[in-house]
Amino acid sequence: MNDTDIETDVLVVGGGLAGLRAAIAARTAGARVLVAVKGKLGRSGCSAMTTAGFAACLPDADDSIGAFAADTFQGGGSIGERELVDILCREAAGEALHLESLGARFRRDGGRRLLSPSGDHSRSRVLLTVNNLGTDLTVPLADHAAAIGVARLESLMVVSLLEGEDGIAGAIGWDTRNARSVRIAAGATVLATGGAGRLFSITSNPNDVTGDGFALAAAAGASLRDMEFIQFYPWRCIDPFDKARVSIQPSTFVLGARLYNADGERFMQRFNPDGAEISTRDIGARGIFCEIRDGRAVGSGVRLDLSALSRDAFARSNPKVAHYLEKLGLDHVTYPFIVAPEAHFWMGGVAIDAFGASSVPRLFAAGEAAGGIHGSNRLNSNAIPDTQVFGARAGTRAAQVAIGARPCARRTAVPPPPVRDRGLSESDLAAMLSDLRERMWVSLGILRAAPGIEAGLSHVRTLRDLLQGQGAADAAAIRPWYELGFLCSTAELALTAALFRTESRGAHFREDFPDRDDLRWAGSVTIRRQGGGLLTGFSPLRAIDHAA
Repeated sequence: MNDTDIETDVLVVGGGLAGLRAAIAARTAGARVLVAVKGKLGRSGCSAMTTAGFAACLPDADDSIGAFAADTFQGGGSIGERELVDILCREAAGEALHLESLGARFRRDGGRRLLSPSGDHSRSRVLLTVNNLGTDLTVPLADHAAAIGVARLESLMVVSLLEGEDGIAGAIGWDTRNARSVRIAAGATVLATGGAGRLFSITSNPNDVTGDGFALAAAAGASLRDMEFIQFYPWRCIDPFDKARVSIQPSTFVLGARLYNADGERFMQRFNPDGAEISTRDIGARGIFCEIRDGRAVGSGVRLDLSALSRDAFARSNPKVAHYLEKLGLDHVTYPFIVAPEAHFWMGGVAIDAFGASSVPRLFAAGEAAGGIHGSNRLNSNAIPDTQVFGARAGTRAAQVAIGARPCARRTAVPPPPVRDRGLSESDLAAMLSDLRERMWVSLGILRAAPGIEAGLSHVRTLRDLLQGQGAADAAAIRPWYELGFLCSTAELALTAALFRTESRGAHFREDFPDRDDLRWAGSVTIRRQGGGLLTGFSPLRAIDHAA
């Protein structure tokens, strides 16, 4: 378990769409750049698994940046940071063209880029890649990053940030392939680690998405915001696809798909009278979850009726599902599909300015690790433009900060891995993780109330103390030990924010406070670690006060 030292200008933690865009921008600005990623660069995490929808206001479309921004702001419960929303909507189209310049291909219709409709956008503005796969975007970015000299460290999990005389000065990582610690000195660090979907028992996220960036930033004293807002994707198709993660796309409902409960009722009309199934994701997830909880489920979900869609319309809106059905010999018109919600996306995260800078000097964040853009609910296909717009901004500013500044991490020794006699084994940690995920589905899930939130907080704090006290049994248990600790930290942040916000808004629904309260809660809950506890505050609609 020997350690090694590395030095760079900009360290990017995470190798998905946000991390790759940040790395390319920093390298283009002249910095030496190193990407540390737990898996394979461009082929791990959520980015590689996404269906790759990209919302943008194209110059030749019947659309406007103002309409895009209005949809994004209102769809987010009217608490997104206005400056960040405007930047996203203004710069998204340019980033889509940048992806095309690197080899990404969006679907076209008669030579024009095809724009798909969505229930939560007022215009058709969603670009789709030719294969509907995240790798349609991540692979061209990864190839370009390599071509311009971005260095990479794969199978490396960053476990703590290094403090310098004037801010964050790099990180310590655990090399899972070689079972060794790595000390990386850097002039600036960008967190692009994604969300924390692994915290829940049912999720669209892969196993390596464990809240690393949230926990690392909080431990460094950075301010986080909006951590109570967690998106649950409403339409995971669990029948006939019970073992694979297959999602029904939002455009399907614009084209005529319908949802029914066990009583044959088109129940979404109760939750969304104006649009029924054509809804934002928070409303869709809540409606389906309530039918399941209240005993009107079909199997473990609700019935999806696709009979109104022609074969061509269905194949265009859901090419992945259509491909699977063809292989299984099933007809979308007659098959009794069942859908149910799954944990999907974190709206909150590290509080950033317009250039991705956190409240801690030399620490930046981009993509799902950052908060403030999506408010209380993210619109369909706004995640990928977020990664590109703010990845580019964070990478460029990180390079400007880092170039010419010698990394000045305090020369403390790399702490030894947490291996102890009679420590926790991989199987111990797996059982603890499974229990945590089941508990969080209840305490921090689609419907919440104070008693459940408080029970969740008590559990995660007890579990965190247990992890710290016992350590890991051997080298193989080190990564799951750290990941479970990061999930506990993320859960504590989110549960604390959820308990603090005594209203319902977007993806945060309190059964004990079921109404939206714009007089008291039109703004963001801010949270940061101070000493051994958490300092929670509230920032009304304005630029976030990083000292909060």
